[in-house]
Amino acid sequence: MPLAVLEAVRNLDTPVEDGLTEFAEELLSKRLGLSPTVAMQLAEYEGLVRKNARVGRSHVEALLRLVGRRPDAELVFSEAGRRAARRGVAKLGLLSRVGTNAAPRALGFRAARGIARRVLGADLHKDAQIPVASVADTLALVATPDGSACTFYGAALAELLRLLVGLEVAMVHTSCRANGGVHCEWRAAAADPWHS
Repeated sequence: MPLAVLEAVRNLDTPVEDGLTEFAEELLSKRLGLSPTVAMQLAEYEGLVRKNARVGRSHVEALLRLVGRRPDAELVFSEAGRRAARRGVAKLGLLSRVGTNAAPRALGFRAARGIARRVLGADLHKDAQIPVASVADTLALVATPDGSACTFYGAALAELLRLLVGLEVAMVHTSCRANGGVHCEWRAAAADPWHS
């Protein structure tokens, strides 16, 4: 999660080629994602991912809190969720990838459920053939009391279903602890209601 979040911050803070190079140095110094500190953290997190090690909960919470203060926090968390899902899918073994391609509805959903559990700590299941997920961990809520970090999970779950099951859905946050819900829950809905 923290690697995906910092990668998303770096990606969103990288300026586009817009011809304003004379202002580049001043602008770049103000972009968190392009700072030397973030570059150092990214290298550290990449090393931890290669070793299958985890980042301490307090560090993840602090990172989510920092990103949650940004005006584009939901955009960062959405991008990070998609990145985390793609990284989880990339770690699937060859046999699992072949199986999900051959039978995406059955085997793909099983693979998505496993990645959701390992990478996100989410319980992904079906309710009347509709994908539903819940997260028991309160990390996102503790870090961002407004629930903005919950966007990470919704985007990651939707990306898993797209990549492994072939479903183009949005995972709608139907229940959130930030709004008084018992738990955080997401339910699949057609990504574009005009084409469902």
